[in-house]
Amino acid sequence: MPGFFSLEGAKQALGVTETLESCLQQQAVAHQATEPTATRRLWEQEANTRWAKVDHLLYLPVLGLTRPRDLYYYQGPGLAALYGFTYKYMTVEHFLGRLSRLRAGQPLALALSRGYTQAWYPGDSPLRIYADWHVKPHWTKQASQSGAVTMWGRIMPGTKQLLINGPAGQPLLGLNRPIDRHLNGELVDLEETLTAQWQRPIGLTIFDSEGGGLPLGQRYLSHLPRPGYKLAAFDTLGDWQPVRADPAREVALARWRDPAKAETDQRDLLLLRRLGDTDPTRVYVGKLPVGLPLADVPGLYRSRWVCQERIIRELVNGANLNANFGYASREVPNRTLQRQWAEAQEQVESSERQVAALRQAGRNLWLQQHSLDQTYQQQQQALRRQLQSHQADFLARQAAGQPLRRCQQRLARTFALLDQARQRYQRQRDKHQAKLDQLKARLAQATAVLAHRRQARDALDTASLYRERNLEKDQVMLNLQLLLTNLHHWARSAFFAPEWQQLELKTALELIYRKPGWVQWGTDTIEVVLTPYRYPEQQQAMVETCRRFNAAKLHWRDGRCLLIRVAPP
Repeated sequence: MPGFFSLEGAKQALGVTETLESCLQQQAVAHQATEPTATRRLWEQEANTRWAKVDHLLYLPVLGLTRPRDLYYYQGPGLAALYGFTYKYMTVEHFLGRLSRLRAGQPLALALSRGYTQAWYPGDSPLRIYADWHVKPHWTKQASQSGAVTMWGRIMPGTKQLLINGPAGQPLLGLNRPIDRHLNGELVDLEETLTAQWQRPIGLTIFDSEGGGLPLGQRYLSHLPRPGYKLAAFDTLGDWQPVRADPAREVALARWRDPAKAETDQRDLLLLRRLGDTDPTRVYVGKLPVGLPLADVPGLYRSRWVCQERIIRELVNGANLNANFGYASREVPNRTLQRQWAEAQEQVESSERQVAALRQAGRNLWLQQHSLDQTYQQQQQALRRQLQSHQADFLARQAAGQPLRRCQQRLARTFALLDQARQRYQRQRDKHQAKLDQLKARLAQATAVLAHRRQARDALDTASLYRERNLEKDQVMLNLQLLLTNLHHWARSAFFAPEWQQLELKTALELIYRKPGWVQWGTDTIEVVLTPYRYPEQQQAMVETCRRFNAAKLHWRDGRCLLIRVAPP
């Protein structure tokens, strides 16, 4: 299948050959330094052998294959046009295993991303990027780390792939992460890493609503995930402006009307609504760069669909993005259950604080009741002493025949005070008893809730270990998948005829890259001759494509000039 020589030309034009060679060689030297007694070489010394094996991994989708194991029974022409032979399964699988032991996945991804950015967007001006997760399911019967897989609508094991695309949609970077990782824990550090790697600032990061509820990054654009906002919840900070290229909608800068909410949330809020409506249909949120017109914000966010979501679909359909390559795993604590245990522990501690507060309130009421009893007893003793004194005075006056009216008044007043003190004490005691009964009921309820929460917490099995896949092989293959897509995008923009410059990878595989033909290996030139097309318009488009390719004057790795032509009908 000589049709993929256009990809070889794009490989030379993008300059990825030197980047890949240099990065893997550095990783091999570093690995040898850490293990000086190791005798096995993890990186082939002969350039032809290296690139033969790398190309077998890179061009698996061109061959119509998904994984190296598919080479086991493969009987097609394979890469015979390039190397004269096709490796079988074990050779390619062992090579992929050696690359994974080099731990070159992420360093190679960053190195290639630096080359992509300079090839597609030369210079050092701030760069706008699109960031998103792609969840790749993993089918296994082992107890493994799990997360939400939207495409299947279920919780299952898998891998999260963080994909970064450029302003025009080219995939710049892909990183594999465990499925329970969250975007808000990746974006800030990733922006700093990319700024250092690319040696240029990030102008704006656009991503979906997954991280829209948190202040991420220095400059980013997202939207609030909750629908149904009312205009009454916001204060607009200016006039409504028509959206560029969408006159049926308008936008306005706003802030929260709630003072407490406006104080804690310092992000930029942008309301979008239809003309004639009152309430916004979407609320964009983020930290917008200075000088960015509000009318451009909705268009920048909507470009996610063509610049990233469509590219992810292209990777899935054409570059085997959902394929799993490495199945080696290790035992790790179940982080999901650990987070659930931490949440359950917070609930238990909250219930314990509530029970402790109720018990302290009960002790305070008991102390108040004890103080009330002592005060009442002291009042009773004082009044009884007064009563005894008044009774003695009454008897003395009665024996002496003196008037008794004042003695009788004092006795009546003392008896009245005794009755008032007893009634007041009884009322206060009844109130305290009612409060104590209420506290006892609340304490019994809180104690039951505490016991239930402790039981739920203790039922979480945090001691059992779960399986977590080693993602190094997947990272190496993800780098090659993004490389293949970039090669295709470069080939179609630089070489393809105008009518073919919008072809997705899957269509180009069928129409161009798997095109049969033959190769003439000369001393100074390598001429690729493709078989003619059945339809005249395709024949004419390929003639124009070959003319553009030959005009670029590209060379093979050994310096020979690459030429492509299509045979006449």
